[in-house]
Amino acid sequence: MKYGYPEPPWTYSPKEVDEWINAVYGTHKCKKSKISREKKWLKNIELDIDLDVEKEIKKPSSNVEKIIKKITGYEQIEEHFELIPTTEILLRALSIAGFKKARLKINGNFLEEGKIRKIVEKIADYVRKEELNEVEIHSQKEGKVFIKISKIHSKKRHSIEVKIERIREKDFQKILIYIRKRLHVKGGCRKIS
Repeated sequence: MKYGYPEPPWTYSPKEVDEWINAVYGTHKCKKSKISREKKWLKNIELDIDLDVEKEIKKPSSNVEKIIKKITGYEQIEEHFELIPTTEILLRALSIAGFKKARLKINGNFLEEGKIRKIVEKIADYVRKEELNEVEIHSQKEGKVFIKISKIHSKKRHSIEVKIERIREKDFQKILIYIRKRLHVKGGCRKIS
């Protein structure tokens, strides 16, 4: 033993080697680190989405009505996009985020309430019957989600309005990523919270 340390381990047993390593380098103890993985929740989110499609301003019947609507901002705009594929994309986005069931309202009439996959299949049959102007989707998991898709709306409103009461941040990001990949969004999504 020189200078208070035992001799090097080349001629010693494993126990003595361990003692030598501990004496020279100190004892090494593994500490388990505790990482808190809390789920981050987002509350009261409003998401307005404008699609990059052709728009047409609907003309009112009289000049007085035209002037009043122009001043107040309630001019009717008709956007030329397919309502059913857009609805399908939004339903699939909800499905990816973990929502299992939804309720669908087309032109003010409830179409279906149940699993999202079955609703997507039944939408195609409904298209052939009527002309569609507005679709509403209600879904619930840990919080409520309300989506309104409309082809004809006032200038103040947007073609797709999403209102989420409460959702995990991770699920919200999944929805946003899916929507941005699939829809032709004009200028990105605008988040209001």
